[in-house]
Amino acid sequence: MSRKETTEVERQNINIQVEYGEDIELYMRELEDIYITENCLARHKITPTLRARMVDWMIEVLTNFKCEDQTFFLAVNLLDRYLKAK
Repeated sequence: MSRKETTEVERQNINIQVEYGEDIELYMRELEDIYITENCLARHKITPTLRARMVDWMIEVLTNFKCEDQTFFLAVNLLDRYLKAK
């Protein structure tokens, strides 16, 4: 990908953030209310200590792949949602 294409993509991303940023944030907040993950371990043999070890492992993996912080938070949220649903 040439530098010009990258610049165009970056510019489009900035435009989207400026134009839709507040709407996206509002939508994400609404999703948080829908998918509340409190007491996600209530029906499992998984202890809070084991969950913490799983989260630590996720940090290691995501760091090795040089992932964004947002990826980590999404991964933990998905883990908690899965544990609550199953």
